[in-house]
Amino acid sequence: MTESIIQSAVHAAAISAGPASTGMLVYAPDSSAGEEVRAYARNLQNLLGLEVCYQTLEGKDDLECVGQESGGCDLVVLGEPAWSLRQGSAQVLRQGSAQALVEALLPGQTCAQAIGRSPASVLLIRRPCWPIRRILLILRIEDTDEAAVDWLVRLACPDERARSLVGDAAGGVSATILPLVPSVPAMYNMGQHIQVGLDVLLSPNTPSGHYLRHIAQQLARQQIECYIHVRQGSPDRQIQDEVAEGGYDLIVVGSEPHGRLYRLLLGEIVTPLLRWVDRPLLVARPVNSAVAAAKE
Repeated sequence: MTESIIQSAVHAAAISAGPASTGMLVYAPDSSAGEEVRAYARNLQNLLGLEVCYQTLEGKDDLECVGQESGGCDLVVLGEPAWSLRQGSAQVLRQGSAQALVEALLPGQTCAQAIGRSPASVLLIRRPCWPIRRILLILRIEDTDEAAVDWLVRLACPDERARSLVGDAAGGVSATILPLVPSVPAMYNMGQHIQVGLDVLLSPNTPSGHYLRHIAQQLARQQIECYIHVRQGSPDRQIQDEVAEGGYDLIVVGSEPHGRLYRLLLGEIVTPLLRWVDRPLLVARPVNSAVAAAKE
């Protein structure tokens, strides 16, 4: 694996996108798992300085409200209801739940739909761990990455108010950048295994190199300890291999670009992730873009 360490300094507000945050909407199931979600949300509230509204999540109708009610907030924290959690087929049949059956056949599909409907960023809670020390930032090398970078900075660089509330839980965050290397079909590479390394991705003569250097410099100015890792294989395999070895507390990725043709050509990232990821996943949209969308 190739890696590069980048370090530097500047005040965290320099990258802040848009006006002050408008709030956080928390959906938690009415169970012990829901208590973990609410505790995690309270920590985020102190770290980010967001006003919080709590909702109990019981069934599919509640999950569908994620897109309808999140237009005026910056962040939706989503705890999965029991019927959407991965479980054995025998248990699914005993429940006789249509939602559970869909989830058994298409893991992650119900949460993917809820995330896709939400105009705000969505943090899906699975096996929450606090404080957040290690963050994996997945980059597609496209515009949606900027929202993911902005959220990483907000989480890694809290202001003095947050530091007074959360103490040692503030700061000390390291980030790993995983730029997804496009997989080249065998019909185009004549059956040869093509390797793309960090030297190619960071070359100043390529658009991807210029883009990655720009992102790395943004994080470096925030005094965020940052690493760049490069993997091979399909995008989903690259992410699985990195998550398996990285011990990350949080994964951050930009929302899926709109357009079926775009997704057909370049592939989806979020939905495949939801089928297996076992830790908190933040699907990022631009901060306060939800507010603008709600006003249109």
